[in-house]
Amino acid sequence: MEGRISNAWRLTVNDKNFIKTALLSEIRIDGRKPFEYRKISIKFDRGDGSSEVQIGQTRVMGIVTAQLIQPYKDRPKEGTLSIFTEFSPMADPSFEPGRPGELAVELGRIIDRGLRESRAVDTESLCILAGKYVWAIRIDLHILDNGGNLVDAANIAALAALLTYLRPECSLGGEDGQEVIVHPPEIREPLPLTVHHLPIAITFGFFGNEGILMNSANRSNSQ
Repeated sequence: MEGRISNAWRLTVNDKNFIKTALLSEIRIDGRKPFEYRKISIKFDRGDGSSEVQIGQTRVMGIVTAQLIQPYKDRPKEGTLSIFTEFSPMADPSFEPGRPGELAVELGRIIDRGLRESRAVDTESLCILAGKYVWAIRIDLHILDNGGNLVDAANIAALAALLTYLRPECSLGGEDGQEVIVHPPEIREPLPLTVHHLPIAITFGFFGNEGILMNSANRSNSQ
């Protein structure tokens, strides 16, 4: 997928031969070793539930929000977790404005599977009233700059945003005790999400018939 997302980047034959020769010598064009990861930077300067991750020249912003919804009938005591991605044309000329394209949907699915299937977030802790009210957690991933490794950067941005998000505290009231009261942060301290573990995505690339393997392939050598 990484190569498809970078489909606007084209290399000449000389460029490809130069990169291949360097890789056979276990040197990348940026000086890193085969399994040396690019520098990772994470910023938390936009308030709770948001993060900005930079890996090399790739930047992804993650923003977490939540709302109360009715749970699925087959999971009355579980909240939900969903991923949405936005590819801005300013991040890469190959990204088209408007509705999410195939690549945006595919990236969202990969991050979604990594978080939901590993059950990283305790969805049962999102239940307020079984069968009636649960929290629906939404993660919006905004691609700000595409320099390759979108899966890795988006995955870390999602996790970082989840770890900093604080959901409102709730209680039950009303005459029948079935009314949900959402308390503002100045009345009751918001609660962090229960995150059991951190599934980290690491991209690997194979090059040529020699079977060269390395992690964190960047845009220029992922073709």
